[in-house]
This record gives sequence, C-alpha cells and structure tokens, in this order.
Amino acid sequence: MQIYNEKIYDLLNPDQVSRMENNGPGLKLRWNKRDQFVVENLYVFTCNNIDEAQFLFNVGMRNKTMASHKLNNASSRSHAIFELRIEYYENSNPEDVVVSKLDLVDLAGSERVSIVSHDGRVSKETIDINKSLFTLRQVINSISENQNRQKEIHVPYRDSKLTSLLKQSIGGNAYCLMVHNI
Repeated sequence: MQIYNEKIYDLLNPDQVSRMENNGPGLKLRWNKRDQFVVENLYVFTCNNIDEAQFLFNVGMRNKTMASHKLNNASSRSHAIFELRIEYYENSNPEDVVVSKLDLVDLAGSERVSIVSHDGRVSKETIDINKSLFTLRQVINSISENQNRQKEIHVPYRDSKLTSLLKQSIGGNAYCLMVHNI
C-alpha cells in the first residue's frame, strides 16, 4: 500500500492504482476490536515462498507514485508499506499458531516546498510528506520520553495515517529497526 496525500491506496489492486492516478478516493483506515488500525478492502495474498513475496513487492514498487522535480529526477512522492504476515506452526500441534508481522516501509524524503517546485500538485505532495514525517518524529520522541518517565505522555499515533498504520511496529512490544539512506 502507499500513503499519497494522506490517502491510502492498494498498490496491488489495479482498480486502486487507476483511482490513485486520477486522485480518487483511497481506502478507509479503521480501528478494530484488537486495538489496531487496519485498512479496509486491502488485497491480501498468500505466498508460499520468498519468490512469490518478491514478485508482489516488485509489482507494488512499480505502481508507487514517483515524479521528478527541481532536485530529483526520480522522487518518491508517497510512503509505501509492504506488510508480511508470517504464520508458523508445528505439524504435531497445528492449532498452536505463532503469528508475526513485518512492515517494510519506504518513506518519502523530507523536502523544502520553496526549493522543490512552485507547482501546486508537487507543493501539496511535499506538504503532506513533511507533515507525516513530522508526526512520525513526534511519535518516536513521545515513545522515547515515556521510557524515561514515571507518568506517560500522549503518543500522537492518530495524527497521520502513516503513524496510525505503524503503531504496532513502533510501539508496544515490537522490535523496530530504521535504516536511513541519504
């Protein structure tokens, strides 16, 4: 999936890809009973091996919104999330299933609106990218501060769709690794 202008689009659903190109409505983000955010009607595929997962990843990346502007010929204009849900069980006890989730996230880079473009579309993209990255920074700072305090402060997950979707991956008992490429 990708978050483009604070709308969620399914990169593996051809109908969603055409809606995205026409700036149509995205998918709805819902809060479910298990205290997590889920994307309604997002395509889910069963993969039996790494090659099948790699194929889906490549299809999604080809459909991701990219554009050129003054600073970059191939600039990512959205945040992309490739979610892998891995289920494990032993043949001797198939009812005892261990489920893990791995989110691979490609964040669009922060940019200065005045330098990138004076085009209205690119300016809106840049503003939305910067807003969600700012919220991600606030969430990470709040989590870090909560580890060092007696009284917890509010973590603003709901302030952007990106942080809402990554709530389980950056909070709670999750392991989070961030790699920063410049």
